[in-house]
Amino acid sequence: MQRPTLFLTVGLPGTGKTIAARLIEAEHNALRLTKDEWMKALFGPENPASAS
Repeated sequence: MQRPTLFLTVGLPGTGKTIAARLIEAEHNALRLTKDEWMKALFGPENPASAS
């Protein structure tokens, strides 16, 4: 069994973190988790105050 690997992307806005994460997700059959997607799922896109 292969050991799990955790990939973290960190950087300034507009530097390609999302693009890199999507490439990693595709190349490694990985699960990509983002705060924004979780907050939208939990609180809905119309309620950003609850997501902060």
